[in-house]
Amino acid sequence: MQFKMTLTIACAIGFVFSIVMFLFPEFVTREQFSLSEGQGFEDLVTLRYAIASLILALAVITFHLREVEGILFQLNIMRGYWIAFSIICITNIVLQLLGKISAIPPTIATAIIALLSLLSWLNLSKASLKKTD
Repeated sequence: MQFKMTLTIACAIGFVFSIVMFLFPEFVTREQFSLSEGQGFEDLVTLRYAIASLILALAVITFHLREVEGILFQLNIMRGYWIAFSIICITNIVLQLLGKISAIPPTIATAIIALLSLLSWLNLSKASLKKTD
């Protein structure tokens, strides 16, 4: 997987999740926390806006990172994305298995980004090794 393509896909996924969370925060909250009601539900909806803004910020940063050149810089970026999105994915899986939240869409999205980042990192590692030979 190419560096720029991986970051473009990550950016697009983040943008879609952020926009859905901004436009339909009650729906997203109800899907993840179906038993919440009253003030607790309203607080979760408010928190959803904050999370959506963080996801959008990451998508914007990701969009601009696509232009970074140099294999060593790209290697570090992809390793960071792989580790970060793997942590998020594992956390979502654990929360899903424990019944704390319903997190199937974000788990799938973070798994895709983690896998693409790993593949990009491996491809960049191979390219880096070929350059040093």
